Amino acid sequence: MTKPESDRQYSPGKPGQSDASRIWTDLDLDAEGRQFGYFRLNISTDGRGAALIPIPVASFKNRTGPSVLLLAGVHGDEYEGQVMLMKLIRTLDIANVRGQMIILPGANPPAVMAGKRTSPLDGGNLNRMFPGHPKGSPTEEIACLISTVLLPRVEYLLDFHSGDESRFIIPSAQVYHNEDPDKLDRLVHMMAVFGMPKSTILKGLIDHDKKVISACDRLGVLRFATELGGGGGITPDVLRQAEEGLGRLLFDLGVLRNPVTKKPAPPTEFVQRLPNRQYIYAMASGIFEPYVKIGEEVTAGQDAGAIHFPEVPWHAPWIAKFEESGTVYAVRTRARTEMGDNLFILSVPWNR
Repeated sequence: MTKPESDRQYSPGKPGQSDASRIWTDLDLDAEGRQFGYFRLNISTDGRGAALIPIPVASFKNRTGPSVLLLAGVHGDEYEGQVMLMKLIRTLDIANVRGQMIILPGANPPAVMAGKRTSPLDGGNLNRMFPGHPKGSPTEEIACLISTVLLPRVEYLLDFHSGDESRFIIPSAQVYHNEDPDKLDRLVHMMAVFGMPKSTILKGLIDHDKKVISACDRLGVLRFATELGGGGGITPDVLRQAEEGLGRLLFDLGVLRNPVTKKPAPPTEFVQRLPNRQYIYAMASGIFEPYVKIGEEVTAGQDAGAIHFPEVPWHAPWIAKFEESGTVYAVRTRARTEMGDNLFILSVPWNR
């Protein structure tokens, strides 16, 4: 039975083929040297009948060596990675590159320009749209570009995230658990080199097959990611830590000929983030009052926070409770809360 058009997965193709990305560029990603430019996504909307969305891209290629794709701005309200990659583009010396770095500091421009997690063009969350579709919505087309044009060119994906404008996540590097022990060793080593306070192994999360990690798994690309704070702003010391870590990691991967930092990696604690079914969710709507802070140790049964009801202020608040013991890994920063919103995520020590 033939799959419906919306369910098909597309592999890399040549321009003009039905399975090829329709996003185009004047850049030659095979060319040596330093290039700045745009991928161009065609759109047709009210008031913009034959327009394009420019997706900024930089390529640094210097002979043979490792190949790395660096992404930020997958979610537009996560700012640390965007700033870090813009600074890298401006300061990177092509003579110090061995191999190739392709950098997209704002991977989903409509979301980036709006400062939103999702695209205002189609409501799409880029990291829930993989493998994408060349005939789909704008966000699906961007996912298709990454899946079929960029990831097949590289060995590593460095994917920089933070908490969105409603959450602060403990500054951390993170990878998905890999059943291949050699690959898992390599990923754990990358986190140790990056050197954030926490290094997180993810396992058992919902929507794994919709995320970029699924495309990486199919192509044999090793994905390294971060959560660099967030909450709608930038924490200066966290950004500096991440910049130092990125310099160490790029040198360790061999894509930099010479180190750009002399600071050794600080110690990191390896943890496992509890999966979606064990998050703490709001089961009422109102104003959220957290009872605990990021990084705090909590125990099962402990009160986590309250939802107050401004429409009926004489009613007792709804009290959230922790169902597991662990460390507060993420906390909601936005007070106004709807039933179903995520309030807390916990982590526990990682045991391989």
